[in-house]
Order: sequence, then structure tokens, then C-alpha cells
Amino acid sequence: MRKLRNKSIENEQEVLTSFFPKKTTKRTAVRAMSPAVFSQTGSAVATYETVPAAHKVSTGYPAKAKQSFSEYNLSLIKNCTTDFGVKQNHEGENINIYSLDDNAMALIIMCEHYEMTREKSDLELIGIYLKFMQYCLQPNGYFFKYVDVEKKFTQENKSVNLADTTGCAICALGYLISKKNILPLYLVEQAECMYQEALLGVKKIHSLNAIAYTIKGLYYFNTKNETIEGVWLIKQFANTLVQAFRDVENENWKWFQSNVAIESSLISEALLCAWLTTGEPAYREISKKSFDFLLSKIFSEEETTAYLEECMFERKKSLQINTLIFSLNTFYKVFKDESYVTKTKRAVEWLQWNKMMQF
Repeated sequence: MRKLRNKSIENEQEVLTSFFPKKTTKRTAVRAMSPAVFSQTGSAVATYETVPAAHKVSTGYPAKAKQSFSEYNLSLIKNCTTDFGVKQNHEGENINIYSLDDNAMALIIMCEHYEMTREKSDLELIGIYLKFMQYCLQPNGYFFKYVDVEKKFTQENKSVNLADTTGCAICALGYLISKKNILPLYLVEQAECMYQEALLGVKKIHSLNAIAYTIKGLYYFNTKNETIEGVWLIKQFANTLVQAFRDVENENWKWFQSNVAIESSLISEALLCAWLTTGEPAYREISKKSFDFLLSKIFSEEETTAYLEECMFERKKSLQINTLIFSLNTFYKVFKDESYVTKTKRAVEWLQWNKMMQF
């Protein structure tokens, strides 16, 4: 067992190097980390084990929203899945493009569905999405986003934000690893190996969405393999989100950027995950304040009119709405606010009525 007591961390590269055994090579399964129960000297970093048990939340959906959400997504995923991965579609017609973001979300949903049902067919789908992600992984730790039906990377990969896609992949891999107690070892080891390689690219991640995805991935991973290095990285990224919030916040605007979007809920959720890991009060406060502000811009307060919601939800991808549903679930688990359950159900309804059935 590695000794982590009183260990100082001076730079990001040191952290990334210390995550894994020195002799570990690419595509080699990563061994479970030794739990870190100590605080970082001089910075009062709490760990997941020091957070009160009542604050530790599962990664599942609220019981009241489980059935309809899972059944609908399962049908959509299966209809869009080939033996290579989830293929994008538009209003029921196939598009000759595969996206890593879609496969990462499908991976998360199927892991969740398998935990609920233990259906063996889910494992086959999880394996397909995991292999697709491995296909997109590049030597520098980044993931390419788009692949055509001939399994060639498209030119769009040169112009899209691969940092966001990489963060999305880290989030999905961390989520799978957090289910290691129920999933076959071969899937977990494959995910851990990819997670190790993907972390090599985190020093290049700067966009808020990419940072948020990465925090979530680190949080999921740390629930099963906690290390002081992982906690340290979460704090560095979370502090960046806090600063972004304070730079933009004013009396009438409680958000991290000058604009809001449905899928941006993951930024608030990431800060809440950082609080669950570290116990830092500022993370909890800002996550709740910003999330409620975002919801006020998404959901209509008047039941008789859905104009605001229609503007926000119309023709959105299922990926975007699923991101919001995950965030609502996480906040419900922590704060037990029934309004989050109500909004989850409304988001599910918009997902089902969405005219752009794209994954």
C-alpha cells in the first residue's frame, strides 16, 4: 500500500504520474488504488470518507423517475446501436456518423439499466460502447469525436472542441468504474486502462464543460478508488469553476457564463460532486445557487404555459436532455427537494416528445 500521509503535491504532472504504478504500460489493467484517508498537508483537503454518510449519494436516478426514463432511453439506444456503436439519427432516419459523446452517454445509461435489471444483454451493449470509445482514444490522451460508417475519423475532428469530448469520455469511464462491484472484471479493467490514458490529457482541458465532465469522472472513480491525488485534481478543477462563477455573477445573473443551456447543468452538478468529495462549503453553496438559477431559465413556473420550456427543449438532442436529467437526480439525492423530481418528470416528457430523436 502506498503511503499518502503528509504527501505534498506541487504540480499537475506529478499528480498524473502518481495515479498509477510506474511500470504500468498502455492497455494494461490498472490495479485498485489504496484508499486515501488523510488530508493534504497545509490545505485542509477532506476526502470522500470524511464526508458525512448522509451526504454520500448513489449515482442512480430518483425512484419516482426510474421506470419511464430507463424504458424510453433503452428503446432509443437499441434502435440506434450497431455492432460498432451508437449511430446518430434524425427523425428516425440514419445519419452516417458515430459520435463519441453519444456512445459515452449510452454507456452510462446502460450501466444504470444493468444495475437496475441485471439483464445480460446490457453487458453486450456496454462492451460495444466501450470498444467504440477505445477506438477513438488517441496517444495524447484525447478522444476524437466523429467516426463515419467506414470507421474513418471525419474532418470535423479538426474543428470541434475535443476537450469537451475527452471530458465526456472521462466521465463515462469513471461512471463505469464506479459500478465495478456489479460489472464483469474484463469491462472494468478495460475502462480503468482507458481512464489512465485519458488522464494524461487533462492538463490541456480548460473549457468549463470539459472541466465539469472531468470532475464528475474523477468523482465517480474516487468513490471506488480514492486517492489524495484524485481529490487534489478535483479541487483544482472545482476552484476554476468557482472563480468563473464569481467573475460573472451579479445581482440578476447567477451563472458561470453569460449564456445558459440545458446541458450546462453538468457544471453545477460537477461542483456538487466536488463538495461530496471534499466537503468544501463553497462548492455546495455555488452549485445549489447556480443550479436553481439555471432551472428558472429552463422550466416554466406557470403550468398553463410551456413557452419557456418549449424554447429551451425544442429540437434538442437526447444527450442534452439526459445530461439535465442526471443533474436533477444528483441534486435530488442531496437536497431531497421534490421540485427536482417534478422537473425530472417534465424533462423525461420533453425527451419523449422531442422531434429530434438524435443520440
